[in-house]
Amino acid sequence: STETYREKATRKFKQQPLVPLGALATTVALIVAMTKMRKGKAQSFNNWLRVRILAQGLTVAAVVAGSWAYGSASVPQHVADEQAAAEKARTDRVAFEERMRAAEEVHRVE
Repeated sequence: STETYREKATRKFKQQPLVPLGALATTVALIVAMTKMRKGKAQSFNNWLRVRILAQGLTVAAVVAGSWAYGSASVPQHVADEQAAAEKARTDRVAFEERMRAAEEVHRVE
């Protein structure tokens, strides 16, 4: 596919916006927990680890819910795979025919 990394990330974010936000919340909670651990604040460290677990759980729930919602609304995967395979076969066939024409032309010239 000709989709760039940025385009793919944007498309995925639009499909399931809670997943990257949950991942960001998980990361922030983990970083804050690490700073609390370095400062020796054990109670605060434990609380932030609990926040991280909560954020991580909500992110996993968002992934599952988004996958279910997106999967039920879209084309089944095996149909999409078949369509992609058919399109690839068509492009391969066209490329092969172009190579054959070029080879025949070189052969005629020789």
